Amino acid sequence: MSDLSDLDMTDALIDWEQPVKLKTKTEVTVNFEPTVTIVVEDILAVVQSANKQTLTMDSLDWSKEYLLIHSRVKIKAGQFIEKGGRDYKVVSPADYMDYGFCAAIVEETRLPLLVATA
Repeated sequence: MSDLSDLDMTDALIDWEQPVKLKTKTEVTVNFEPTVTIVVEDILAVVQSANKQTLTMDSLDWSKEYLLIHSRVKIKAGQFIEKGGRDYKVVSPADYMDYGFCAAIVEETRLPLLVATA
């Protein structure tokens, strides 16, 4: 039986990757004033529609769009993906970085686009 520890799936993603923006929002309090910092990074990712029937029904808002993202860059819960002029919040990341990629379910925010502050 082969050892899967050296399996690298990054090459499988490359042909379908497209540019998207990964946004990280940080909120801190300075002198009792909340400060929000938005850092934007251009990344390549495979983007496809998420199958709503396989998502957790308790938290699903059927009126929003959900996407499945695969990236060679690690994506974390609470980050945002900008695609097609809309922001999507990362709600369910899955770390497969041992195999060369990360997957995430993202939910449409329906809010104004987050703009880089740093």
